[in-house]
Amino acid sequence: MNTTGARVWLLMSVTLFLCVYPVAAWSDSSYSKNNPCGTGLPDKPSPDDSISDLDQLNDNETLRLGAFNIQIFGKSKAAKPEVMEVLGKIIRTYDIVAIQEIRDKSQTALPALVGVVNANSSAPYDYVVSERLGRTSSKEQYAYIYNNQTVRLTGTPHTYPEPDDTDPFHREPYIASFRVLDGNFDATLLTIHTDPDEATEEINALDDAVRYAQSTYPDERDFIVMGDLNADCSYFDEDSNSTMHGSGYYWCINNSVDTTTKPTDCTYDRIILTNPAVPDFTGDVDVFRFDLEYALNVSETTAVSDHYPVYAEFWCDRDADPDKAPEVIGAVIALRIAVGRCEYDPELDLNGDGRVTSLDALMIMQAAAV
Repeated sequence: MNTTGARVWLLMSVTLFLCVYPVAAWSDSSYSKNNPCGTGLPDKPSPDDSISDLDQLNDNETLRLGAFNIQIFGKSKAAKPEVMEVLGKIIRTYDIVAIQEIRDKSQTALPALVGVVNANSSAPYDYVVSERLGRTSSKEQYAYIYNNQTVRLTGTPHTYPEPDDTDPFHREPYIASFRVLDGNFDATLLTIHTDPDEATEEINALDDAVRYAQSTYPDERDFIVMGDLNADCSYFDEDSNSTMHGSGYYWCINNSVDTTTKPTDCTYDRIILTNPAVPDFTGDVDVFRFDLEYALNVSETTAVSDHYPVYAEFWCDRDADPDKAPEVIGAVIALRIAVGRCEYDPELDLNGDGRVTSLDALMIMQAAAV
């Protein structure tokens, strides 16, 4: 690409990014050394805020993906028709959903669940599943359940191969790549269920897993980490200097969101993007309050899981992995991340006024045009 073409592409890309995250929307969100703040997604959305029971997605312009810890999903839960019916409804609202905490030596519960999904779906769903993982006798599996009419699996799913003489994860992340059928969006996903007693160490080790995935798929730029990270409350300090809180990542799920179905108020479940994936993100992200959507009482809700599923939506037709003017777009995104996380980063305070504001983003854009 020549210099002129690169500049044109750059400005188009930044413009697209700002269409998704308008600078005007940042005007009330300047963060100084002494002025941390934060507003985010509601802890408990009202019934009007929950996503409708589509049982299929309503258009081909966006892709909904997410993660769901189904809580000890095995033969016992699979034998409860009322629970399986709710699980089937939930899964049909996704294009791709990463499942955590499958505990089933018989290997029958997951096929039964996908059978329930497909029994009431005009679109066939398929799945891939990891080997049984864990350091103890209590093994778990991950799975990706996906809609065959909207996405296809690319490459070979596999668990993260931990470097020799290391064992950072109780259950290594499960990696799979997908591409939409109608559009150009593709991404490599990593799902994880951290051990709560070592959540901080495992979350910090996720950066190495992402770097491995990046080296394994050098033509891919969009990497998404999602699952039950136990990333809150007594298990993890949300404000820590984790490697996953660096400028290379964007945490879609706000720290104020409660992802649990019980009286706790913890943001255990997360969706984390590498910077190049952010322009593909529509901004639509939340927990799916299936209790409100399906009018379940407390006991019916907790019978399904102690977690709510989380989701994020992505544009199907705006992906452009080659080049992406990574340095400048990454800087703009890093600015957005700093604002979203309510922190002051002196490296992003380009005009030296002691604040991180939209003016700094504009300076980045002006520098790009030089």
